[in-house]
Amino acid sequence: MSDYTPDRWEVVEIQSDGQDTLRKILGSWYGGYASSDSWRFSSGITNVIDKDTYWEVENYSGSIYTCYKEAQGMSAYTAGVFNKMVEQSKEVGASLTIVDIQKPVIGYL
Repeated sequence: MSDYTPDRWEVVEIQSDGQDTLRKILGSWYGGYASSDSWRFSSGITNVIDKDTYWEVENYSGSIYTCYKEAQGMSAYTAGVFNKMVEQSKEVGASLTIVDIQKPVIGYL
């Protein structure tokens, strides 16, 4: 089990014909002087707990994402990565969309 605290984050909903809808955290971290920006998808959201200033997001793998409410959004780098994934998903009959974590969906938010 790992804990992650992304610098920026969004909830991405993934839909594909014949498959259950899946929601994941798209987290990104800013690089520093000697490193570049990075991003990762969580394994899939299983539970979300409102902790006042942040969301504690539990995932299938057991990892926890601490998502500060004021950090919701994407960097230009991550937006580029996400837009490319959206285009590629169309080729296989899937769709990726950003969803509002505050909107109750399928009982876990």
